[in-house]
Amino acid sequence: MIDTEITPRAFLEGVVAKIQEKSEAFAGISWVMGWDFSSSNDGHWYIVIEDGEPSGPFEGENEEATLTTIGPFPTVYEESKKKFNPMTAMWNTGVLRFHGDAMVAHRFNKMLAS
Repeated sequence: MIDTEITPRAFLEGVVAKIQEKSEAFAGISWVMGWDFSSSNDGHWYIVIEDGEPSGPFEGENEEATLTTIGPFPTVYEESKKKFNPMTAMWNTGVLRFHGDAMVAHRFNKMLAS
């Protein structure tokens, strides 16, 4: 069951904070990470990582996203609490998809976990 207090903005603010904590792992990285939560009526969101420095979250779509995670917000949030592995979540839940560079999903997850 999803924590009713969490919102996509709050969740992604946590992602940005984690990227800032792991700044050494993200040094030199320039990605736009998108999330399409429209299937759960939670909109589109993205963060920008420019040379390891994150900004956002921003509401809306970014056509230049390196990777976009597509699925309902509750599923993404719940999977993130289980040491989110996007590839496993995609296969296990059947409701998550990705658009863009799939290797970025793998690297992003490893960098956040390092």
